[in-house]
Amino acid sequence: MERVSDQLAELSRRAKDVETTAGAARSQSREKLTQLVDQAREKAQRRADGLRVDGDRLIKDADNMWSDVQTHWQDLVRTVRTELRDTRAGFDVARAQRRADRAADSADMAVAFALAALEEAQYAVLDATLARAEANDATAGV
Repeated sequence: MERVSDQLAELSRRAKDVETTAGAARSQSREKLTQLVDQAREKAQRRADGLRVDGDRLIKDADNMWSDVQTHWQDLVRTVRTELRDTRAGFDVARAQRRADRAADSADMAVAFALAALEEAQYAVLDATLARAEANDATAGV
């Protein structure tokens, strides 16, 4: 579980970075915002390309992300509950070990999924900030 703990620490650090970046984005120039949006998009795409959910399916569409999160979460909860129920039923040590390994893998995947979602959130926030800046410029006739 050390890996999961490290991943959760990374998730916390990245969430703070996204919060800081989003706050600072409002005072950035349009050129800088465009650069930040491009960088965030590339980083989010790299993270999404490395993430595999349900085999080799990649996260492709931000509009479907919430549905994917709910489905993944429900699957994870169902798996954990099933594993707890099965473990309580007294399976042998080897089977319990395999189940523990699968549970650890599921935890790794859940954290990886959260990291990918965070990258997408950062991209969306920066893109929205840039879109607002462009709309304000258009309104002002710049």
